[in-house]
Amino acid sequence: LGDLGVDTVLVDRRTSVSDLPRARGIHARATEVLRQLGIEPDMVASALPTDARMEVRSTLAEPPLVTIPTGGETFAEVSPCEGIAIAQDVFERVLRAHLPSRERVSVRLGQRLTGLTTDPSGATATLDDADGTTHTIHSAYVIGADGWRSDVRRLAGIDVIGDLLGQQRCVRFRADLTPWLGAPPPSFVRMDATDAVLLPTHPDHRWVSFHIAELGPEDPADLVGRMLGVETGAEVLGDVLWEAGVQYAERFRQGQVFLAGDAAHRVTPIGATGITSAMADGHNLAWKLAAVLGGWAPDSLLDTYAVERGAVARSACATNRLQWEAARTGGQPNIDLRMLDMGYRYASSIVTPDPRFPDEQPSSYTQSAAPGARAPHAWLDHAAGRSTIDLFGRAFVALVATDDPAPLADVGACSRVPLEVHALVDGAAARAYDIADGAAVLVRPDGHVAWRSPAGVPVTPELLGDAVRAAAGAR
Repeated sequence: LGDLGVDTVLVDRRTSVSDLPRARGIHARATEVLRQLGIEPDMVASALPTDARMEVRSTLAEPPLVTIPTGGETFAEVSPCEGIAIAQDVFERVLRAHLPSRERVSVRLGQRLTGLTTDPSGATATLDDADGTTHTIHSAYVIGADGWRSDVRRLAGIDVIGDLLGQQRCVRFRADLTPWLGAPPPSFVRMDATDAVLLPTHPDHRWVSFHIAELGPEDPADLVGRMLGVETGAEVLGDVLWEAGVQYAERFRQGQVFLAGDAAHRVTPIGATGITSAMADGHNLAWKLAAVLGGWAPDSLLDTYAVERGAVARSACATNRLQWEAARTGGQPNIDLRMLDMGYRYASSIVTPDPRFPDEQPSSYTQSAAPGARAPHAWLDHAAGRSTIDLFGRAFVALVATDDPAPLADVGACSRVPLEVHALVDGAAARAYDIADGAAVLVRPDGHVAWRSPAGVPVTPELLGDAVRAAAGAR
């Protein structure tokens, strides 16, 4: 939001980042967003080295019963980025380090939301310090990205839909397991003797184990030792009970209030989709808020956030439940990671359908410039590392199969919508977008295709202007 010119206040009840690893990675689509924000290099430098394999063991005293590749599909053919294995606490520290460079973003730490009211002029939030001091902030909109126990969602009176999957015991510990698991370690280990799951979280030999059946009072050090089955000198760092669930909010928007991330949809840690989905929420919502606040789109544009992201959340919850059940039994569901990460298509009033692209989506991912889809990656300058993905993020982008895009240069100004026009003169890039002979594809600021020029019709300023206004919600 700050990068799009919106003055933003970030409120966090915590004063520092939690030591809990919680989520443990992002997929390539989220890395693309970080790339556009200039954060990707720092996040990659902080990544956790892991090997893309799952092992099923009784204990570490015996060799693996089964070894299965997990999420090892490379994204090189479809993205300039790869996924990043990184614990959420490390992820948040990298993001916090970049906040001071965002001039339009102010941060208020150690303040908890205790009241929230709305009226036609916006929303008023009541915030309490730890010492009892009360503050109020009036804003045009409020985004609740405050986790599954969201105060924003509770105060807005929004219910949740879905199921709880039972309590889990989570033990964090430090131990060098290299003699048994190698370096880098597997990304996921199923420990059958104790019905547990073991995950590496940090490069300094920190691990987390999830126990489904071991919820009793057993000392955590004894539980870890029994799970591993070998002497490791493990140091216990934490031991908590938590409730797994696959749930989503009944509504993602209520007036001036929006829900995003875990506040809007909750999945289990299996598949590492939580952060990626949350970032996609923000990517979808931010440009729409900037458009409405900037005066170049109607408020109704914001309704498409719930339509588009709500559909994706419901599908992701269903998929995550399959992954969870498979993980509990030591299996691996037949799910294309790239399809899960990039394969969904938005369908809403600001996406213009095209009869050349049927609504049915394939089971495996192939790049497509279909309306609603993530705009394809193609190298504009491979040697310089410049991709079509690097064109998106701040404005609408029209990609035109022509040597002379000059006649379209003033369309954005005439439409009062931020628009950049780029000629795709490279054959490979034009083929990735399936355009030729003056045809065009319009891509939204969040990198999803909004419109394609009709088959066999070269784009004109009038045609593109109508498409831009429709994509901004001004049909």
